[in-house]
Parts: sequence; structure tokens; C-alpha cells
Amino acid sequence: MQIRRDYRQNPAGDTVQLLATAQALKNLGVEVFLSLNPKVQLEEYDLVHIFNSTRIVDAAMYFENAKKQKKKVVVSPIYWNMADYLKKVEKNSYALEQWESYQPWRCQVLQDCDLLLPNGQEEMKQIQKDFQVNTPYKVIPNGFPQEYLGIDESYFREQCPSLPQEFVLCIGRIAARKNQKWLAQSCRELDLPLVLAGPINEPRYFEEVQAFPNVVYLGTIQGRLLASAYAAAKVHAMPSWFETPGLSSLEAGACGAVVLTTDQGCTEEYFQDMAVYANPYEEKSLAPALEKALTQSPEPLTKHIQEHYPWSKVGELTLAAYESLLQS
Repeated sequence: MQIRRDYRQNPAGDTVQLLATAQALKNLGVEVFLSLNPKVQLEEYDLVHIFNSTRIVDAAMYFENAKKQKKKVVVSPIYWNMADYLKKVEKNSYALEQWESYQPWRCQVLQDCDLLLPNGQEEMKQIQKDFQVNTPYKVIPNGFPQEYLGIDESYFREQCPSLPQEFVLCIGRIAARKNQKWLAQSCRELDLPLVLAGPINEPRYFEEVQAFPNVVYLGTIQGRLLASAYAAAKVHAMPSWFETPGLSSLEAGACGAVVLTTDQGCTEEYFQDMAVYANPYEEKSLAPALEKALTQSPEPLTKHIQEHYPWSKVGELTLAAYESLLQS
């Protein structure tokens, strides 16, 4: 398995997807080797699985090396077209130009690999629209850690005793694409405390978010404390500019929080009518979505996620995709 070389220094959803998939496969008896070496010798491996086509430079080097050594290549694209976001939201002409300049690289990898494993059908539709690829594919969803089940809110309450009983939680890296500033503003309008946790990717943006008096930042939390935080939250909100579908939303829903998420990406494919949605391109859509989420029961979505999206099931689906490819 291979991924962008800074995946540990700058962890994000692709980091979790890689490590959780690798562990699920190991639990099934599969030998998994993680490498960041673009020239690694591959003779002892059956196939190469590359994660993240958004950060395409690393992915393209891994792909070229695998093809030179005549190895089957599987790609988990983790792709959504960022052009609209860069154009309309960031208004960053340099970033937009850079994004578009790398689209031919993405096209080559996504077209010439042996199998695509998108996280959702909507992601695959986006890839087919942008690149007109006819590569075989199998939808492999994201998952949640089953060890989070059964952890209640008590541990989080012990560790964070000053927090109010009812609050909105948002777990994710602090970055403009995640839209925490909009969330903070909308929560303040409703007099709702907002609890944030996650790595600070954009310090200036974090300062803007933390300036809201209703915001509490906990740093990065993991494991038992994270699961307990999900259980304590009335609502977990992730109104990003797009998600495929957002690992924290899956985890929060599995642990019993009401999920409020963006309607951009493949979120509705996962959560159907059991979550609450906001449109980040409509500024006034979030406050009423928060009000709705506060009155919604989490139970249908919690049951749905627990049944369909444990990482163990993701491992089984991934292994079946590998076996099908190797037998073809």
C-alpha cells in the first residue's frame, strides 16, 4: 500500500482510510506492506494499492513504478473535483491553475490502473464525468472502528467537566474546506456551544474560528476519549464544502450522535434520509439544519451505520476485490 509521503505528519481522512483498511486486511490474514518509496522493489507482492489521487504527484510516481514492474495497480481515488471550491470559495487563481494542470496526471492514473475502489457511487460518477474513464471499479465504503461501540459519554464528561450538557461537536482538521467558521457563526446565532477537535491545518483560519465566544477547542483527541465525545454530543456537524462522506460523520453516527453534514459529495449515498443536510453554497441553510438536528433521533442512522459500515466489512469487500482482480 502506498500514499502521499506526508500522511503521518499531516494526517487526514486518507491516513485513517489507509491504516484502517490495512489493519482490517491483516485481520483477515493478508500480508500488507506500507511503503513511501517511489522506487520500491515489488517482486514479492501480488499488487499495489495506492490511496488518494487528489495528491497526484506521489500517486503518479507509485503508479509508474508499479507499471514498470508489471504489477496490478488498485487505486482508492478519494476524489472530488475541487475546481468549483477553489473558484467560488477560496477564489485562489494559483491553486485553481495548479489543480487543473494536474488533471491529466489524474486521468492517466485513473484510466490506466487495473481497478478503482471509490468510496461511493457518486464519487465514481464524478470521476467518469471529469475523465471519461472506463476502468473497472468496485465501490468500497469507508468505515468506523467497532471498538468504539459500547463506550458511553462518562469518560468524556470526566475529562471535560466544564462543558455544558448539550453541545454541537465537530471532529476534523481545522481548515477552510471543512467550514468550521460557518458552523461557529451559525451555532452562535442559536446560542449553541461548539466543541472542536482535530489538527490545525490552517492557523490563520483557526484564529478566525476560535474568535467566536461559543467555541471550545480540545486539540486532537483519539481512541476512547474520541468515542466518548461522540457519545456525549447531541449533534455532530460537518458542513464542509464536500465530503466522501466524512469519516467523523460515520464515527459519530455509529456512536449515537445525530449527524448534520454537507449535501456536497456522496454523503446522502451513505446516510440517506437519516441525517440532516446543509448546503454550503447557501449561507442561511445551516442554522435551520442545526435546529432540526437538535430535535432528531439518532437511532435509525446509528443502527444503519453499525450494520453496514464497520471497518471489518470494508476489509472483506477489499479482499474480495483484490481476489477478483488477481483471478482475472
